[in-house]
Amino acid sequence: MVEKQELEARFKELTGTDRAGIMLVLIHGQREEKLFGQIINRYLRKPVLFYGMDQLILKTDEICERIGTPMLSMAPRFLQKEEKERYQELSRKKNELEKMAGDWHRMSDLLQAQAPAAREILEIQVLFRGNATMQGRFRCPITGRNYISFRSALELQRMLREVEIQFCTNNQSDSKVPGLAGSGKIINRKKGRVL
Repeated sequence: MVEKQELEARFKELTGTDRAGIMLVLIHGQREEKLFGQIINRYLRKPVLFYGMDQLILKTDEICERIGTPMLSMAPRFLQKEEKERYQELSRKKNELEKMAGDWHRMSDLLQAQAPAAREILEIQVLFRGNATMQGRFRCPITGRNYISFRSALELQRMLREVEIQFCTNNQSDSKVPGLAGSGKIINRKKGRVL
């Protein structure tokens, strides 16, 4: 579980910034080697649920579109007209969204209510959404207090996969986790050997 001191330290850091693209990700657990939890952003009234790292990235992009920042540099492409319309509707809703500039207290209240159930907290800061992807920085228990920059959603996906592997390994006895993409091998991470 997340320590109260860790939460307080994060809030002190966040009060000095006005970045709307900060997403605090609360990981509550795993099912079928996929992490699930909530995304908290200071402009949203309630947390957004996710299941799996792919859904986390897509919902992070949708939150950015909904709050209107950072702005897209080009319109995304979709296979189906309905999905394109659903995504465009998100940006229309941003006028309805009540923005409370500088109000980290609401986010703090949400976090204090939800964090005790969280097993880990990740921080994703989306700084730009250029070239049909997103750029920013990421911090998690693996990186400690350091941020690691990502230049695309694909890089972020790789980083999140590392978090997912470590989380699943640490929270299962004799965990069998798929190896890195393309290896075709299953690795027993606890014993460090290929099965």
